[in-house]
Amino acid sequence: MLLLFPLIYIASFIYGVYHLAKSKMEGLLIFMIFGLPIYINTMSVSFASGLGIAIPYLQFFKELLVVLSCVFISFTVHQYKKIKLHFIDKLMIFFFLYTLAYLFIPVGTYSFFFKLIALKNISFFPLLYFIGRFVNFKLLPLNKIYTFILVVMVVAFVVALFEKITYTHLHSITGYADYNLKFFDTDPTGKYGLSWTFETESGSKRFGSIFSNPLEFAAAIILALAVALAMITHKQDSINIKFEFLHILALVGTFLSILFAASRASFVSYFLVIYIYAWIINMKKALLYFHIAAVVTVIVFMYFVEGSLYEYVINTITFTNTSSLGHVVEWLNGIDAITSSPLGLGLGESGRVANSSGDNIGGENQLIIIGVQAGVITMFTYIAIYISLIVVAVKNLKKDKGQFYTIALITVLVKVGLIIPMFTSNIDSYIYVSYLSWFLAGLLVNFNQSKLEAIA
Repeated sequence: MLLLFPLIYIASFIYGVYHLAKSKMEGLLIFMIFGLPIYINTMSVSFASGLGIAIPYLQFFKELLVVLSCVFISFTVHQYKKIKLHFIDKLMIFFFLYTLAYLFIPVGTYSFFFKLIALKNISFFPLLYFIGRFVNFKLLPLNKIYTFILVVMVVAFVVALFEKITYTHLHSITGYADYNLKFFDTDPTGKYGLSWTFETESGSKRFGSIFSNPLEFAAAIILALAVALAMITHKQDSINIKFEFLHILALVGTFLSILFAASRASFVSYFLVIYIYAWIINMKKALLYFHIAAVVTVIVFMYFVEGSLYEYVINTITFTNTSSLGHVVEWLNGIDAITSSPLGLGLGESGRVANSSGDNIGGENQLIIIGVQAGVITMFTYIAIYISLIVVAVKNLKKDKGQFYTIALITVLVKVGLIIPMFTSNIDSYIYVSYLSWFLAGLLVNFNQSKLEAIA
């Protein structure tokens, strides 16, 4: 049964290459949706099955398919589009070239190879953005793509439900710990022999389902929630909400799954996404009930809740519990490093490369990870890109309809939903969420520019 992971991963890669060869970008999306969620489990099962020699090739599948897609886009975009750069395009180009320069300048303690890995970790997303930005979206079966995202979420929910019922981590039987020890020199941590992310501060289990860990699972839930809400919302002359069985199943699955993942940042983000959605489509009654529920919850908590639960919530809010305090310490270390070296310490000095060597600085915040390595210019460029995408999406929500409205709504909900997790984790290291969300962001700007070009 576990061999399904590498089989699906390899099959989705072959599907992707085959369709790219036929000039269909749908192949990349199918690989991202079905191959990337099971990436770690594919590697773990392959290693446990004695296929360690194949791991480096399997690892490279995702980058290879993205590079092939970039090559395909660069050779075909002139056939259907006159390139006119958007402000966000320019920010993306600047971010990529600026961080690329750090690969060659003599800054930092790591070798060229490890700097290259670090560059991929923080600067790979512009490639996904530009694929979405210049793809011929008229040839993309977007409704089918959105449906597949929800199907993956439902499958992930079923697996997480099985984990919860049996109180067994899927990762404990896939060879996850052995794979990390062999390829990343990372010893098992925590009481369950995996890593600390698989348990709460109290020691209870957190489940990651088919994803690499509970935090990536939680981020994927936010993405699926945004897609589900966008799919049930139809705007032509007016906004209408229409449910299908899959939408209901996916929404129920996201709610229960966010409980199984037990990520506080993503749990708050989950309800933030729902609140922003209700605000966008002007659900006055829902907003009223939301506000009443919030007030009642605060009152009940303040006057009736006591003991360990009260202390847990208060310590979380005030950042005085062990986990939250750990985040604060990492942030302060990162901010101190950025203040001391505003142009950056060099690629690899924060994030996954530094974490593997045990010399990590400020590695629990997406922005700080970027700032420590490549300085404040890069960090603020990333912030500018992020804010600009939300602004463009909001503007399009006011005037668009049909598919244009759907992609704008997904972008707003995803980008807003990932803000809080961004402050407590390296959010772009979650390859499934990162690849898809940045592709969709590029697609948003693609849609936006196509309207301007049609008017011109």
